[in-house]
Amino acid sequence: MFSIQRIEKESMKPEDSQDSYQAAKQSNRDQVVSGIDELHQIAQLASTVSGCKTAMIHLINDGKLEIYAGRNWEPSSQHHELPFCKKVLASEQAIVIKDTSVELDGERSCLSKAPWNFKFMAGFPIRSKRNAPLGVLSIMDKSQHSLTVEQMESLDILSKHAAGTIFMGTATSELHKLSDAHQKIKKAYDDSEAFYHNLVESLPQHIIRKDTKGEFTFANQNFCKAIGKTSQEILGKTDFDLFPTHLAAKYQEDDRVVMESLQKIEITEENVGLNETKSYVHVIKTPIFDPSGKVVGTQGIFWDVTDKKKTEYELTLERRLLRSLLETIPDHVYFKDEKSQFIRCSRELSDRLGLKDPSAAEGKTDFHFFSEEHAKPAFQDDMEIIRTGQPIINKIEKETWRNGEVGWVLTSKMPYKDEDGNIIGTFGVSKDISKLIQTEEKLRKTEQKYRDIFEQAVEGIFQSTPEGKYLEANPALARIYGYKSTAALLGSLTNIQQQLYVDPSRRQEFARLMKEDGEVHEFESEIYRKDGRKIWISETARSVRDDKGKTLYYEGVVEDISERKQAEAALQYARDAAMESNRLKSVFLANMSHEIRTPMNGIIGMSSLLRQTTLSEDQVYFADTIESSALGLLRLINDILDFSKIESGKMTIENEPFNIAENVEQTVSLLADQAQTKGLEFILDIDCETPSMVLGDRIRIQQVLTNLIGNAIKFTHAGEVRIKIAPQSHQNGICWLKFQVIDSGIGIKPEAREDIFEAFIQADNSMARKYGGTGLGLAITRQLVELMKGTLRLESETGKGSCFWFTLPLEAKRLRQGRKKQPTYEWSGQKILIIEPNDHCQEALAPILRNYQMDYHFVDKGRRGLTELSKEYHDSKPYHYVMVNAALPDQSGLDFCQMFNALQFSPKPKVILMSNFGNRLSKAHLKKHGVSMVVNKPVTQRSLTRGFRRIFQVDKTGLDTQFLSISDTSSLAIPSLQTAEMPNQQVLIVEDNPVNQSVAEHMLKRLGYQPATADSGKKALEMMQKNHYPIILMDCQMPDLDGYETTKKIREMESCEQSGNQNPCRIIAMTANSMDDDRQKCLDAGMDDYVSKPVLLPTLSTALKNATSNLIPIEKGHCDQKNPTEHKPEQSDFHNIDTGILKQFLSPEGSTKKGVLPKLVQMFCEKEIPKRLNEMNAAMEPGSMDKLIRSAHSFKGSANNMGAQKLADLCSKLESSADQITEDQTLKLIKLIKNESKATKQSLQQFLASVK
Repeated sequence: MFSIQRIEKESMKPEDSQDSYQAAKQSNRDQVVSGIDELHQIAQLASTVSGCKTAMIHLINDGKLEIYAGRNWEPSSQHHELPFCKKVLASEQAIVIKDTSVELDGERSCLSKAPWNFKFMAGFPIRSKRNAPLGVLSIMDKSQHSLTVEQMESLDILSKHAAGTIFMGTATSELHKLSDAHQKIKKAYDDSEAFYHNLVESLPQHIIRKDTKGEFTFANQNFCKAIGKTSQEILGKTDFDLFPTHLAAKYQEDDRVVMESLQKIEITEENVGLNETKSYVHVIKTPIFDPSGKVVGTQGIFWDVTDKKKTEYELTLERRLLRSLLETIPDHVYFKDEKSQFIRCSRELSDRLGLKDPSAAEGKTDFHFFSEEHAKPAFQDDMEIIRTGQPIINKIEKETWRNGEVGWVLTSKMPYKDEDGNIIGTFGVSKDISKLIQTEEKLRKTEQKYRDIFEQAVEGIFQSTPEGKYLEANPALARIYGYKSTAALLGSLTNIQQQLYVDPSRRQEFARLMKEDGEVHEFESEIYRKDGRKIWISETARSVRDDKGKTLYYEGVVEDISERKQAEAALQYARDAAMESNRLKSVFLANMSHEIRTPMNGIIGMSSLLRQTTLSEDQVYFADTIESSALGLLRLINDILDFSKIESGKMTIENEPFNIAENVEQTVSLLADQAQTKGLEFILDIDCETPSMVLGDRIRIQQVLTNLIGNAIKFTHAGEVRIKIAPQSHQNGICWLKFQVIDSGIGIKPEAREDIFEAFIQADNSMARKYGGTGLGLAITRQLVELMKGTLRLESETGKGSCFWFTLPLEAKRLRQGRKKQPTYEWSGQKILIIEPNDHCQEALAPILRNYQMDYHFVDKGRRGLTELSKEYHDSKPYHYVMVNAALPDQSGLDFCQMFNALQFSPKPKVILMSNFGNRLSKAHLKKHGVSMVVNKPVTQRSLTRGFRRIFQVDKTGLDTQFLSISDTSSLAIPSLQTAEMPNQQVLIVEDNPVNQSVAEHMLKRLGYQPATADSGKKALEMMQKNHYPIILMDCQMPDLDGYETTKKIREMESCEQSGNQNPCRIIAMTANSMDDDRQKCLDAGMDDYVSKPVLLPTLSTALKNATSNLIPIEKGHCDQKNPTEHKPEQSDFHNIDTGILKQFLSPEGSTKKGVLPKLVQMFCEKEIPKRLNEMNAAMEPGSMDKLIRSAHSFKGSANNMGAQKLADLCSKLESSADQITEDQTLKLIKLIKNESKATKQSLQQFLASVK
């Protein structure tokens, strides 16, 4: 055995051989080699393999190379260190020296000298498995030598084998040493284990160890007790065997982190102990290393910190609560030290102190913020609390700030103590009660005010029990009841019901109302005063209840209304007297109206009939004067009656559908003559957006317009009167229409503009003398407008004119589905030139022409018109029509026509003359100037449409020489056209006044009826028993048996006859009473219609026509009378055609030979009638409503031109109502048109035969 240095674990770098050698040389450890024999054998084997006689093995010992084995070597040189071996060891590879004398640099090896004298040398390094240097295997020979490759490899293997032998020897030596040391270590380990065990068991902490698998390898008794298990039950188990899954997973994750990071962790975590109790532990975990530094597990130390955790939580909660309190409380919270300096304060207080942050208050006192008036007492309070320990609770303090501001707070202060109970300061809360103090002050003043009111009030004020005893009363109540003081009243009136009320049941009624409603208002009762006198009082009271609804008491006020009661009685008497006076006035007006209208009927009736006879010029003048004066008187009477009806509230407003445009046009046309007579420009401008059909009172609108337009004409001496109608707005089916009447008259002074709407007042007193009138017109007009829910306004400038305008809400009637909004016209798209100098006339015509979809152009002078016509004609864009005003600034309209005729145009435009006197112009003169049509002013869409249609009809027939004159008044002012529907029809006149009898007889004869007369109701009944009269004109006011009773008896007679062969007679009231209730009284008595005296011929004609049309059955079989359309009249009896119109188509000689009438009759009967009837039948298909209306319109025009007035009226009715009536009603109306067409054809043929 010998020693050898252990260099197995040395970490020498092989790339630095010199350093490696030095490191090995410095080792002081001995190596013991037990395999020395094996080394000798290796040396011998090396000698044999190389063929060299000497082989040696040098080993490093104590930092030096020494020879330990060999063959043929000298033991005395064992410790001899050879440079050659050091070189081999440093080179880390074999070195072969074939000739030492040549190849050893500088220093010759001792082996090449005596006694060795080696010539050949080779060395192989011996290294451990970790490449640590151990020694050198060398071979030498005294003669030169060389080694083959195989020898080199074998020697290298032997050097490695030597290294293995050295390792084994070293291990064996170490083993022997370790065996002894192991005994010592084991003892020390056992001692250490005992010490460690005693240590960990004596510590209060829980200590555990786990291996890398997480299995417990140690657990002290504290840990075992904590989880209720023995160490045997714990060792070898994992956390998942001992703890809930979520905790076990966390513990395992912590172990993994510790082992991977090689770092300890220290945390506080939740733990679950016995009985699933939760606690908190503080844990320290560290990795466990083996001697080689490898991690072999974890070690944990932990201890219970539940109490500490709870304490920390409570402290944190308290801090958070305190912080929340101080940050959010609206009161002033503060903490002060023993010097009254702020330690902490709330956010609200710091904001009030004007600080950015509560910490800014620290170290300051009240003297920094408040005046001494407040700061000094506050400081004294703090010192007193610190001295005595007594708190201050709810002290009201006046805060005076340094800026002069004053406030009030409610303060509570407490002593602030340390842990030992020593007072070290104060803390407190101050609540701002400034508003409360102000409110209390206001309340105090209010209470005083109400106490003063209570004491000084004029009305009595009381509180009483529900049972009827006064609890409190003011002096006024005592005075009302006749007591000298409230104390006397409260002491005397102990039973209100029996002592106070004249009728005790009134108190019961009072109590009932208070119980049911909780209050009473102006409850009137009669009571006894203390002196026994009766007075009237009015009580207003309420019931005061508790939270459960139980009545506690009544409180209220009492007013003495005795004087008011007396005044009311006087007022009632006056009202009754006024009502009686009004009744008597109405009776007087009705009687006066009746008495005046009776002679008026004779005057107007006879003058009207007189004008129908042949008169001289003076006689015509006298008759006109009589009639106009009578009509003026009639208007005066009507105004007075209307005003009386409005004043008495008896005026009613109708709400019926009508065509607003036609209604306005008719109204304007009736007044056109007045304007034309004064030479005024009369203009009607209806906006194209105005709805056609509306719901309203047609008559009252006409009355308002007539009044306003009549006034405008009356007070305008030159210039124009213009009427404009346009919609203002549409909402929920209601159209607000604005009507304007604008004139260029005398105007109205500003101071008179409001007064003129008052009754019997005019703008100037002289006007009544100059212009006439009652001063009622505008008053009635305004009230009518307001009754129709509209407004009437006036705009005027003295000397320049006035504008009266009013607005009305009218419900717009929707058209039935299928009718187009925009009708089509045959002249749509054609060009028309209008020569009109008046801008307002142009404005009125423009929307009509736009509606026609015509290409129109305006000029203001005749010469400009000629220029425009020539220019467009030569540009191949000729005009189709020329519409010229009869009065132009540079020439007359006829002069223009004469100049226009001189132009060589082909075809030449049709000329339409607009004139104020169209009906007075010579037709021959107009034809001579080439006028195709005259349209009377104001031009309306209806009149212009009729004119265009007639032009087209004439063009179709080729009768271009026929002159046409169109006027809206033509169908309204010619009573001869309203002839009897059934000629020679008998009409019974029941009238006691001979004059009225005579007027009625002449009118009936004039209209083609056969009159019979009864001068009393009894006589009428006798005549009715003998003969059936289809129509009766019934006077209402007759002696003996009046018209109402007579009518009732006639109706009774008809019901008793039980005959279906006769229709009930049509009874028309003919009375001088004209109030609305008179009309209703007539209808209620059984009459069918009503005409007011004085009876005008057109009015009577219309009433008779309506009555006659109702006698004609719609279908056969309703009566025995033959259909009127099949009646063959005598030659002079043509009930359904106007022969006057037909005669204008005859030649001047009155014969048909040179006239065009036969051709017209043939075209109308053979073409027009079949065509239109076929169109109507076809138009009954769904969606063809516009075709039906258009066909009815065309048929109406052609029937009018042929004088077939009844047929035209039926077509007009179909045109206006087709979109509003049912399909069955439409079919019946078309059937009537067919029957009338047949009758018209027969009448036309008979007329032709009569004039041959």
